[in-house]
Amino acid sequence: MKRMLVLLLIVALFLPAMAYAEVDLTGMSYDELVALKGQIDLAIWASDEWQEVSVPVGVYTVGEDIPAGKWTIRAADASYITIKWGDELSDSGVDLDYGDLYEYEALYSPTYRNYDERSDRTEISYEIKDGQYVIIDNGTAVFTPYAGKQSLGFK
Repeated sequence: MKRMLVLLLIVALFLPAMAYAEVDLTGMSYDELVALKGQIDLAIWASDEWQEVSVPVGVYTVGEDIPAGKWTIRAADASYITIKWGDELSDSGVDLDYGDLYEYEALYSPTYRNYDERSDRTEISYEIKDGQYVIIDNGTAVFTPYAGKQSLGFK
């Protein structure tokens, strides 16, 4: 009985270290790696520990690529982006059906070379729902959980 308890104690001590063990991904196919990356991205976004995430140019499905919810979105440092969201993609699959476009906005980082503080927006807040699409063009967007502040600041 003592041996069993000692064995269980040893296993319990090493379990946390095993959770951070490096995983060999060399045998996985491209599709398997992409699926795993998507799962990891969503798990990171669901964590209470992260403060923001950079999202590159692309077409994203809410609920698959980006969690549903209310987000504060800004352009990454020294960049400019356009962002739009809506319910339906166009036939090309890389843009929104303009009859169903909810929002289109150009956002500028204050460190962008052509930034004009009198007219350029630096961030916006969106409430996005499962099944909608978010399209980011021209640069990298930074998503931060919306904290409900009037200034749309970070949490």
